[in-house]
Amino acid sequence: MMAITHCSIAAAGTSLILGTAEPLPLGLAILGSQIPDIDTTTSTIGKIFYPISSWIEDRYPHRSITHSLLATVAIAVASLLGGYFLLEQTFALIALPLGHLLACFSDTFTKQGVQLFYPEPVWAISVSNPRRRLKTGGAGELWVLGIAIALLTLGIYLANGGGITQKVSQNLGLRDGIVRIYNQNASTNKVYARITGYWTSDRTNADGKYLIIGNEGNEFIVTDGEGVYKTGEQIITSKVTTTVGEAATTEIRNLTFNDEDAVQPLLELKQNYPNSNVFVSGDLAVDFPEDIQIPFTKNNYATASLNGTTLKLSYCPLDKAIALLREQYAIGTVEVRIIQN
Repeated sequence: MMAITHCSIAAAGTSLILGTAEPLPLGLAILGSQIPDIDTTTSTIGKIFYPISSWIEDRYPHRSITHSLLATVAIAVASLLGGYFLLEQTFALIALPLGHLLACFSDTFTKQGVQLFYPEPVWAISVSNPRRRLKTGGAGELWVLGIAIALLTLGIYLANGGGITQKVSQNLGLRDGIVRIYNQNASTNKVYARITGYWTSDRTNADGKYLIIGNEGNEFIVTDGEGVYKTGEQIITSKVTTTVGEAATTEIRNLTFNDEDAVQPLLELKQNYPNSNVFVSGDLAVDFPEDIQIPFTKNNYATASLNGTTLKLSYCPLDKAIALLREQYAIGTVEVRIIQN
């Protein structure tokens, strides 16, 4: 029974502390939580590794050396050495000593306690009243098990939402945390902004769900499929939260023009990505700026502007860029952002 409780406490604590729901670190935490009881042949892990547990049992009291901070440090060092050779798994390997530490700490609430500071022969017991200490298989342990399972469920829920920090950022609308969520997920998913606010132009309601296509500092460039807007400029926000949506990839490509037809490469992009959101940014020197007519659209972000012979594009939708550059030869480089399912 205590082995299951240790597993639940270690998994819950690791999920909450590391902000993860990944199977590998949670599995390593569970493994680490069983290591302390390798000092007795009656435990589950002791039966599996009987020669080792028998050797330890003959030399050390139960809940002494294997339940100590010294053992946690030894496991941590071994994990760091493992991380040296398995760089991609370094984060997950931290869960092994963490699971061990959480299991040892939970045992300080039992009647016997543990020699947490071994080789000092001092028993660490968290509850001074013996009647309040946990008994293996008792009602108190069942309560602890239930709470641990609830915390594990909470930890997984929070981890899938980006962790405690990001959940707090979402709920409070803290912009730094929301930008972090976007940057972490934009390469693999569409990320949407749920905005509470109003239009700068006429102070009417701008509440809604918008696809985020980029960010400038702590402000977002968003679209609702009809126009492109920037928070802090076209939309004054009182609250912004993000939702990670369907799987999608964001590809960034550069197109360079050397006094050549600017439309043909853009038409090829439209043909190659017919159902994608494509936006063009960059400065192009054009031959006939007087032929370019930039329409004014209420509430929209300035995705295109002219300065002399230079056409400046900023998150300009592909169709609009094609219309503006038709029959124009251009010099310069543009960045093309392609968001596709």
